[in-house]
Amino acid sequence: AARHISPHGERTPERRHDYTDSDETDREARAMTPTAHRRVAGDGWQRQLLAAAGCALVGVLFRLPGSALPVQVGTIGLGVGLLGASFLLAWAADAGEAVFSGGLVLAVIALVTVLPEFVIEVHFAYTQQTELVTANLTGATRLLLTGATALPLAVAVVARRRGQVAASFRLAASRRLELGVLLLASIFAIQIVIRGSIAIADGIILIALYVLYARRVQGTPEEEPAVLGVPAGLLSLPPSYRRPVIAGLIVAAAAVVVAVANPFAEALLATGTSLGIDPYFLVQSVVPVATEAPEFVIVAVLVANRRPAQGLALFLAASVSQWTLALGALPFAYLAGGGSVSMALSGNEQVEVALTIAVTLFAVAALASLRPHVADAGLITGVLAIQFIYPTAFVHVASTFVVLVFALDLFFDRRRGIRPLFRTVFARQRRPG
Repeated sequence: AARHISPHGERTPERRHDYTDSDETDREARAMTPTAHRRVAGDGWQRQLLAAAGCALVGVLFRLPGSALPVQVGTIGLGVGLLGASFLLAWAADAGEAVFSGGLVLAVIALVTVLPEFVIEVHFAYTQQTELVTANLTGATRLLLTGATALPLAVAVVARRRGQVAASFRLAASRRLELGVLLLASIFAIQIVIRGSIAIADGIILIALYVLYARRVQGTPEEEPAVLGVPAGLLSLPPSYRRPVIAGLIVAAAAVVVAVANPFAEALLATGTSLGIDPYFLVQSVVPVATEAPEFVIVAVLVANRRPAQGLALFLAASVSQWTLALGALPFAYLAGGGSVSMALSGNEQVEVALTIAVTLFAVAALASLRPHVADAGLITGVLAIQFIYPTAFVHVASTFVVLVFALDLFFDRRRGIRPLFRTVFARQRRPG
């Protein structure tokens, strides 16, 4: 979910997370605005919550030992369970940001939002399946960043369906934090592609970058919390039940994800093998669709409610977790599973990571001005659609070159917006009082 920082990375007394009880109550009240109350009228959100819980339960049942179902059926059942648990996690995390305070708590919530992808990626590294270790990470990251950059197209489509002219929107200055971290992480990853391996030292630096990001994350009173639908329904519960229900939902959904994510990935690979589909392409294209579906649904609701900037912020925050925490954890999982201190990447993986770097640089350059443009959205959507339809090494290399050239052109054109990104990430925070 979206997280915020002051434009200059400064900590001010009214924006800290060490709230008193009354401050937390006020913050929850701000999350439940009159508009939000209208959106949770009735029991629609409860039906959605129960439907997702039912899907999660299906996955748990398929996970039970002794199941003799065909692998294709098992893949569908586990996938349904992972999808349901992912929705529960996303909804609970969004509501949790409005009721829980403290930088550490918010950092945990940020981890929870990418838990499905994180579990699968770490599993491949731990089991020494190095040929698949970057598949889900690159697929999920490209999907998220393409969604972020292409959001103006979605806004235009929604406006046209309503018979209106699509209005431009501007990102909050606090979004420079995510853009700055993404820029640093993608530049740092260039040397990983050149070396053809990711080492423990790389993991330490990337995780440190995530810690820096987590320490910078803080709420801003000028932005209405991005709480709609089921999260808003959770916040409408009586105060005495609100926190226990949200915390319990996070724990239960996380347990389901841990239980079904890896069996789903293995079943998917077995199904793909039986159908003659390339395992890397299968994991890269199918798994992210299931694990990132909640983010796209939440963003769609935000766009429909004329809040596209907060939807874009959701994509950026999830991308930061992928580039820093998820990628940084891979060499540690590889070492824990019996590997060395450096995990080698195959030639195909180098190409895939390089394309992801190019997409990230393009997204940062396109959004550096904080004003997304439809032209940029159309370009990145078209290029990535082509490489998805024709998933060959040549097309991916050509796509990397094309996206990188346009990214460099955008960086030069919008160079005045680049320095504030670094300033937001590294500026010294002022302590109150």
